[in-house]
Amino acid sequence: MPQLRQTWDNQQFFRGSDDPAIVTTIEQLQADIAKLEASCRIFSDLIATADRLPESDFPDLISKLKQIHGQEISILERLGNVRTFISSILSVDSQDAQANTWMPKLQQVGATLSQASTPLDVFLVRVSDGFITQLLAEPELEERSFSISHARRLKDQLLSVSEEKLITGLGVTGLQGWGNLYDDLAGSLKCEVEGETVGLAKAANLVSSANRETREAAWTAIRSAWSTREDSVASILNAINGWRLEETAQRSHIRELHYLDKSCHQSRIERETLNALMDQTYEHRSIGQRALKAMGDALKIKQMAPWDLFAPAPSAGGEEAAKSQTAIPFEDAIQLIAKAFSRLTPAMGDFAVMMAEKGWIDGAPTPNRTTGAYCTSFRSPREPRIFLTYEGTMNNVMTLAHELGHAWHNWVMRDLPMMKTWYSMTLAETASIFAETLVRDALLKEAKDPSQQLEIAWQNADSAAVFLLNIPARFEFEKRLVEARKQGYVIADKLKPMMAGSWQHWYEDSLSEYDDLFWASKLHFSIASLGFYNYPYLFGYLFSLGIYAQQEKYGIDFNNLYTELLRGTGSMTAEEVVMLHLQQDIRKPQFWQDSLMIVDDSVKQFEQLVAQQGARQTA
Repeated sequence: MPQLRQTWDNQQFFRGSDDPAIVTTIEQLQADIAKLEASCRIFSDLIATADRLPESDFPDLISKLKQIHGQEISILERLGNVRTFISSILSVDSQDAQANTWMPKLQQVGATLSQASTPLDVFLVRVSDGFITQLLAEPELEERSFSISHARRLKDQLLSVSEEKLITGLGVTGLQGWGNLYDDLAGSLKCEVEGETVGLAKAANLVSSANRETREAAWTAIRSAWSTREDSVASILNAINGWRLEETAQRSHIRELHYLDKSCHQSRIERETLNALMDQTYEHRSIGQRALKAMGDALKIKQMAPWDLFAPAPSAGGEEAAKSQTAIPFEDAIQLIAKAFSRLTPAMGDFAVMMAEKGWIDGAPTPNRTTGAYCTSFRSPREPRIFLTYEGTMNNVMTLAHELGHAWHNWVMRDLPMMKTWYSMTLAETASIFAETLVRDALLKEAKDPSQQLEIAWQNADSAAVFLLNIPARFEFEKRLVEARKQGYVIADKLKPMMAGSWQHWYEDSLSEYDDLFWASKLHFSIASLGFYNYPYLFGYLFSLGIYAQQEKYGIDFNNLYTELLRGTGSMTAEEVVMLHLQQDIRKPQFWQDSLMIVDDSVKQFEQLVAQQGARQTA
């Protein structure tokens, strides 16, 4: 069997951040974007009368659009490749000087591309339905169908071409600059944990330690590190949210655009769907609270604390035995995940192994490594990449499964036209959490004794607590932050009680205290490109459970159904995907209630295992 790698091999694209080919690529991209801008300029003069163009003009304009489409796809492929390459370097070493120079340059190139196509984008939103019908009848242009129709839903929010260009251009050094600053802080901060100086990524893994003292020390160290930068992060959050609010105000010239309306549009769901999801989750928050209570009972902790939220399942021999447990080797994790994936289809299991064989996963700890985990991809050829910090914990294994779910989603769409592969975050998280569920379910079926069953069921309880409490608490905080930012600058001392209050709203008395600096330590709040990077995880969790529960109903046809559902995520809204493939309406509470009952059953099973463990220990 070929050797499994734990570091990226991206040499086929560029040798490194100092590769002269990067300079050549960017120069060629700039030249091609200038040509694209010239091609699109004609549409500026047509916008005022776009909805009244004579049909006789359609053929010539559509011919020009075919040419522009080809230019744009070529640029997007090459820009995507170099951007993914530089991002991958910065993830492994946030202090790479050359890569840090390239990132803002690439953001500027991306903004220039967006500005170049703005006249066409505005035209396509304002032109008549008749023109769009003829346009999309062309096979070469059909892949733009969903992106055009979805953009036209916000027709009354569109600004003039010059204003759209201005927003995009200013966003590079404004909005995106603040997000870059957060990434730089996260990669450079150091923590003192039990006498050892470590980076944030290493400290985050120590919060999953079997030793409670180590967990608390790591959590406290992370908190202390961020407390030295809390004013900087407060500035980042205020700048990002202030920018978004001002842009929203400028776009609300015909009707008011609510910040959640914009988020739902980006997530390709309706507000009715979001409301049903959050309302039903709040009504059933006790499921997550019960999961935490049972986890505390298993750990013999009277009340769980924030540093216990990522604790591993207790070892059969107690904490001392847990300390001596060996880490799960990366190779074993890949094989474990591949075996679980193969229960759905052998192709998915083979894919997981291939990812490691080809060097498409980077998990080896490095000194200036950024925090978190993600899946990205190169655009030509279509190859996914995974980043995480792997140190052998069960949490690491589940994170790896999660990201491999994303990668599989990308892989099954690799033959589709590029614009049909752009799916929303809500549907992206469905594939990743479905993959986690496959692994947990397979492990639970193979567990031979109660202690093994408890260890695997622990993952289900942990997921219930994270998705039904922590994710909604993030959503609650972000809503409060945006509302407060409307009134003015929100200082760090106001953000702390705001976060604590958001945790209290969901966790209630299931925790001994709340993490009032979570707004600083969680990078999701400082992502410049996308607001409300939270509820899609809850959506994906409950949605994936609802899909997973359909396996018995569809039998041997289930994998085809699931694959087609994934392949359709770039061409439909979430509501349309579910109605087409499952014939269910996710705008209604019942869909979410059914999924929440699946979670409830898994928590009940965990509670029973914990009770049985307690009975054995006292016997």
